[in-house]
Amino acid sequence: MATAKEDKDDVEPDMVYTKELRAATKDVHKLSDVLVNAKFAFALSDDTVWADGLLSFYEIYKFLESNLPEELLPKELHRVKEFEKDFDYFLGENWRDTYEIRPAVKKYLEHLEEVNKKSKILLFAYAYQMYMALMSGGQLLQKKRMMARKLWPDKQENIQEQIDSEKPSNPDDLTTRPMPLQVPICPDGCAATYFPEKISDLKAKLRTILNKHYGKFDEQTKADFIEESRNVFIYNSDVVRSVKGVNRANIRKLAIVVLFFVSIYFAIKIARH
Repeated sequence: MATAKEDKDDVEPDMVYTKELRAATKDVHKLSDVLVNAKFAFALSDDTVWADGLLSFYEIYKFLESNLPEELLPKELHRVKEFEKDFDYFLGENWRDTYEIRPAVKKYLEHLEEVNKKSKILLFAYAYQMYMALMSGGQLLQKKRMMARKLWPDKQENIQEQIDSEKPSNPDDLTTRPMPLQVPICPDGCAATYFPEKISDLKAKLRTILNKHYGKFDEQTKADFIEESRNVFIYNSDVVRSVKGVNRANIRKLAIVVLFFVSIYFAIKIARH
């Protein structure tokens, strides 16, 4: 029977390697988060923006799923069919007829081709970050979107409390970092971020794969893996900048907010007279 210390030792490598990788990508990760938050401030509930955001990353997930073996990317994590289901809903079943890969994505794919020729493990660096993103930030964005569109099953006043509770008191301490509340339903247009399996189990599978290889890296391979892990956020930022319709959606949302406050102002003014 394993002792408490042995159990602790079994768990610690998971966090050790994850924390080491997170520390090495912290600066580019934060810049990417700032860009996403700034760009999508008011646009999350806009179907056109959401669909184009999914479309911009579709080829990246497709490439990873087509080129990584199941031992590095388990089938239950695959998202391409779910992305396509969302595109059918948002863009119509003939969306492929007019679909073109945008320049930022072509540049990204060219780099992934080079990485794939070098090493599947280095390509896994992209899969690790991209699928973790879907199961963390992707859940948070979908919840906010569902809240804005009145799709969330819980009471609206509870959802913001749930979102706030998921913010870590110490972002660098992964051992105390709260697990994002998993999106429990899959209405039309929400397939890409919906996982029927427990996200905590899926994340554990990815971390197990990371542990299996990362701890055996020599110094050069580790440096290369970290470099590609940083490149994920750099290339992702370029793709995010290519998402269409954000400014239009933000302006429209802002105009609604301004109109709301102007209406209140005039209502008060009239009441006083």
